Amino acid sequence: MDPVSVVGVLTGVAAAVIAALQLHRTPRRRNAVPVVPPSLVVPAVEGQPGALVVPVLRAPVGRLPQVHGRQGLLLDLEQRLTEPDGNFHVLGGLGGVGKTTVALALAERAQNAGRPVWWIAATDVQAVTSCLLALAAELGASATEIEEARTGRRDAADVLWGRLEERTGWLLVLDNADDPATLEVAGAPVRDATGWLRPTTSGLLVVTSRTVEQRVWGRYGRVHHLSCLSEDDGARALLDLAGHAGSPEQARTVSRRLGGLPLALSHAGNHIASPFSTEQTFPDYLLALDDRFPRLLGSSGAAPSIATTWEISLDALAERGCAQARPLLRVLACLAPAVEIDAALLDDTMLGEICGGEHQVRPGLEALSSMGLIEVRGPTRTARSALVVHPLVAEASRTHVTSVITTVAIALMRGAVDGRRHDTPSDWPVWQQLMPHLRALLSLAPAVLEERALGELAGVVSRGGGALRASGYYAAAAELATLSLRQADVLGADHPRVLALRHQRGGAWASMVHAVEAEAELADVLRARSAVLGEEHPDTLASRHEFGFALFEQGRYVEAHRCYEQTLSVRARVLGADHPDTLATWHEIGRVLSIRGLLDEAEAVCRSVVEARAQVLGPEHPDTLASRFYHVRAIGDLGDYAMAEKGYAELVAARARVIGPDHHLTLRTRFNMLMNVALQGHTAEAATGMADLAAHQSRVLGPGHPDILLTRSNRGWMLRDLGRHAEAEHELGTLVASARRVWGDDHIYTLDIRYELARTWRVAGAPDRAERELRDVLRRQVRVLGPAHLQTIATRYEIARVLEERNLQEQACREYRAVIELYRGTCGPDHPQTKRVEERHRCASLQAP
Repeated sequence: MDPVSVVGVLTGVAAAVIAALQLHRTPRRRNAVPVVPPSLVVPAVEGQPGALVVPVLRAPVGRLPQVHGRQGLLLDLEQRLTEPDGNFHVLGGLGGVGKTTVALALAERAQNAGRPVWWIAATDVQAVTSCLLALAAELGASATEIEEARTGRRDAADVLWGRLEERTGWLLVLDNADDPATLEVAGAPVRDATGWLRPTTSGLLVVTSRTVEQRVWGRYGRVHHLSCLSEDDGARALLDLAGHAGSPEQARTVSRRLGGLPLALSHAGNHIASPFSTEQTFPDYLLALDDRFPRLLGSSGAAPSIATTWEISLDALAERGCAQARPLLRVLACLAPAVEIDAALLDDTMLGEICGGEHQVRPGLEALSSMGLIEVRGPTRTARSALVVHPLVAEASRTHVTSVITTVAIALMRGAVDGRRHDTPSDWPVWQQLMPHLRALLSLAPAVLEERALGELAGVVSRGGGALRASGYYAAAAELATLSLRQADVLGADHPRVLALRHQRGGAWASMVHAVEAEAELADVLRARSAVLGEEHPDTLASRHEFGFALFEQGRYVEAHRCYEQTLSVRARVLGADHPDTLATWHEIGRVLSIRGLLDEAEAVCRSVVEARAQVLGPEHPDTLASRFYHVRAIGDLGDYAMAEKGYAELVAARARVIGPDHHLTLRTRFNMLMNVALQGHTAEAATGMADLAAHQSRVLGPGHPDILLTRSNRGWMLRDLGRHAEAEHELGTLVASARRVWGDDHIYTLDIRYELARTWRVAGAPDRAERELRDVLRRQVRVLGPAHLQTIATRYEIARVLEERNLQEQACREYRAVIELYRGTCGPDHPQTKRVEERHRCASLQAP
């Protein structure tokens, strides 16, 4: 067993013993049969039946210190016990500010008053669910209700609250909910107040969390933002712990120096009181601060003094023979503070390089844990051991980081991603877990990074960006690359890792509808890679492929097609016809053929790419599914709606299985399936489906995601075609305002929505208003997209229709002729849209004077 696992096991055993001693059953309702989830059933042993262990704990008030400086808050919360105000109450603030202490003091007062009190550790979603369902069972929920809640067939929170609301005068504490997501039910944010956190007048629900933003908790969450203690209250806390160490005035001096942070005060008091400490008095402690770390004492703020406190603890460990604790903490501090560090990330061999050998790693970690400098969590049945560094401890330790330390930290990250692929969905959760730690490493100053380590970090970030893009997190990929580029600038503009980062950023920008910026970025990368690596190097070809994608996203389909054809030719010769990169370019050719309206060719190419990718990558690889998507789309565009409907249904199921039901590509498949429904004449059904899809997209992708604009704008024209002109105008008008706020006046989506709104006005009998809007849209489209872009041409066509309806036949005919020429040049003379406009032009010409 590796050293960190040993630490985790020991801690887990200790926690289990403590939990067993603290188990407490609340009085059962008469005739109720309490049932708990199977995970909470202790198996039967020989001669004894199985037992139900209900993990509803008493508040651990035995560890409650004397509370100072919180009396007003405690009185307020006690009042809420007697007279509930319909809110749940959040004790929030910096880690170490005493949130749990206040909750424990409140729990003690409630217990002394004879009130039911339940205490739940809210650090893990599964633990919260299991404990609260066990509480529901304890309060009388039936076996059927608990089982249905556990398996997702019934809302678990409804089961709990149905029983809680039957009682009065209780206190429920959810402690350490630093990530509010642990309290979500069915993906609904806590601010909705529909899950575990709900307004109530039956009892008092208290949450402790570092999250203090009111918007997170919603209108029913009353946030009490705890601040640091006053100088006098801090002094009293110190005297409680080390009363022998000096006078109240001396204690106030230490309190002032530590900024009144309860965690720092507790740490200092325990340090002074320890028989192993050299500093046995407050003056000695202050002298140590002045003598060892004079630079830190130059600031009057709290953070420097706290930093010195951690250093004194490390000195004490060094004196006891655990000098390796200091460099270990320095390495851990390079990673994300307050975020779990998976024990699997902590390679003993790498850490041994700064500890004096692998055998020194475990004792060093145990020493850090014993002094409270790190927290060991787990292992649990669903998670391995993990370490957490307090943010203040990490911040203090980072001031002492050296290139030796950062090299080891980066090596740990590189080891964690060895063998991981960016395009494998099973690896995506690992990449996601590592992202906070990558960002933390990217915040390090280049001065403490050796050039080789800096290059390695840039390489890991580049691969991580690829994983983020593959999993649909384009904005995060662009942000990560930008952060890394700021740090890696010292490597030089033409360094391969710098170019790789810019390549990833350009690709992410193109996917985010920032295609103009992406084109400029990728053009620079392409020139540099061609000069440094050669025209036919795989990396150069990768940038040429992405450059084609940037052209495609701008609507420059002919140019994109030409770029893809050139790239395909070289990739097939250099890499081979069946290489995944070659197939990726072939896939893009199928897409561009489809958008250009060359549907027979598109169907043939997409079918061939599906077959090739299935053979090379597997039938359910995300890339194979992407090619299936465009093949099905080509089938629908050719008019075989029944076959397309079947294909979309199968693809939605496959994508939900492989990349998840909430992935934006799965949702996009649902969108196309609804469009296929509309094309079959079932517009009302499609409009209803679009409304549901937009709500789903908004919940999982965020309200500003471009796919939502697409969904809602298409629902708008469906409402128009259903004759619901007022609803269509309201939907599209609201969407225009939102798009302008999110994207700006000249964004392609903003202009498209304004186009649909103008069409609605035309159909509703307001041609003058429609023409004014269309002409302004056209002016902006010509400037932003160019005169030959399909959306620009569509706007000119719509203007021609308005002119025709206003009986301005000559002007309409001129517009139709211009549109025909543009469609012929962009899509070809045989494209259906070209034929459609030619027919409109013929009808208008017959009516012209």
